[in-house]
Amino acid sequence: MNEGTPIIIKKKKGHGGHAHHGGSWKVAYADFVTAMMAFFMVMWIMGLSDQSRAQIAGYFNDPLGFEKNMPNSKNVINIKTAPPQDQHKVKVQDELASDDVKQVEEEKKLLQKALDTSSGDLAMKDIIKQVEVTITSEGLQIEFIESTGAVFFESGSAIVRPVAKELVAKIAPIIEKSGRKLIIEGHTDSIKYPSETYSNWDLSADRANALRRLLVADGVADKAVLQVRGYADTKLKRPDDPTHFSNRRVTVLLPFKDVTNPILDLPKEEFKHEKEAVFRQSVNLAPSQPDITAPAAKPYWDH
Repeated sequence: MNEGTPIIIKKKKGHGGHAHHGGSWKVAYADFVTAMMAFFMVMWIMGLSDQSRAQIAGYFNDPLGFEKNMPNSKNVINIKTAPPQDQHKVKVQDELASDDVKQVEEEKKLLQKALDTSSGDLAMKDIIKQVEVTITSEGLQIEFIESTGAVFFESGSAIVRPVAKELVAKIAPIIEKSGRKLIIEGHTDSIKYPSETYSNWDLSADRANALRRLLVADGVADKAVLQVRGYADTKLKRPDDPTHFSNRRVTVLLPFKDVTNPILDLPKEEFKHEKEAVFRQSVNLAPSQPDITAPAAKPYWDH
């Protein structure tokens, strides 16, 4: 070998090239994540109160004896459980509810009997067909449903027709004897009232209030009335046919006695509608205070 000739050393690369990388980065990353988790746990524990830290330390020092040696203080996580119900109290409530339902059923029979008895009067035969007495989840409901013509009220007004007054006079004593509270609701169809100063809101509210006055005049205690509501066409009896005559009605609800005002907590939208149905001042189209003794007005609009 001549002097000055460079020596070249060739190294053969093996198949295990880059083996020094391998999966070691995963181990390093896992260590990093573990360290960060431990760091945040330390920071969280440092932010706890002395009592909370003492409880955590007590658990890790002696997990089995933690409950026995736990400090007399509030738990870190306090899980509240409902107190066990008094079985006797529940049984009494169920019995009262059952008795109330039976009483409502008896009251329904009395109302139906009064209606059936009155059906022999030819003048009241048709109007009685428009009265529906049902038991709902809220109580005993009496619906006075209008027909194609004027039935309970003069067309387009809150004036009660004479035959309707006779009918109310027959069922008012039964309502009063029940000792129940009353919620009276007025409803209309979706046909717009032909006035710029009077609307279906006014008509539904005025009709409900007119029935309230009539019931009070026939012996129902005024203090028994909880609410008088006007819903216009927001609670249709026939949603599939908004203009159907049966949507025009006034209902009287006698709630169950063991229910604490379940229908007084109105949803937001119903509360808004009820505010809009506040009785307005008297107008010429439909007086807000119906004259019970006034003769029947000539129908000018079937509503």
